[in-house]
Amino acid sequence: MASSTDSARREQVLAVALGVFGRYGFRKASMEEIARAADISRQGLYLNFANKEALFRAAVRQELDAALDDVSRRLNEQGVGLEQRVAAALDAWLGRYVGSMLAADIGEMLQNPAVQLGDIVDPAISAFDARLAAAIAAAMSENDRKRLRITSEEIAEALHTVAQGAKYLSNARAESRAEFVARITAAVRVFFAGLGTTAKRKP
Repeated sequence: MASSTDSARREQVLAVALGVFGRYGFRKASMEEIARAADISRQGLYLNFANKEALFRAAVRQELDAALDDVSRRLNEQGVGLEQRVAAALDAWLGRYVGSMLAADIGEMLQNPAVQLGDIVDPAISAFDARLAAAIAAAMSENDRKRLRITSEEIAEALHTVAQGAKYLSNARAESRAEFVARITAAVRVFFAGLGTTAKRKP
């Protein structure tokens, strides 16, 4: 059984590896460069990860798991209105890549045909949408459910799409994460105002 020290070391190595992949891209990043950046021997790296693809998959899985944990914390925050929690969750899921060294390559990395990541990425996206939908559904009144011709799942997917567009726009304009948050917060406010739900006013 791995010790807490071993687990922390593995997490650190994977975080460093993701940074190297983000900086150089999957094809150009080498195990030697990753080992050097993580302050581990090349042999030690191969003892833990059979090859570069296995390392990349593990790094992506850890990053997505961390993002989902952050999303859950934001959505479950007590005493905070739905609009704020939704905007914070979208920031936790997508804002983390705005203005970072991963921003330029993250899309290419996740869609690289050389590394099949659908079994990792697709369930994570579904989990995010489900958590967002659950938070929205819990905050909606019974009247809202009867009146609206849109489900909480459809609302979540629409907001996710809007946030993705905001992320690409922020990266294209070399904006900061704070600017992304301001844009997505305004979008969420307008979205809920357009629905005319009472959910946004409930803690």
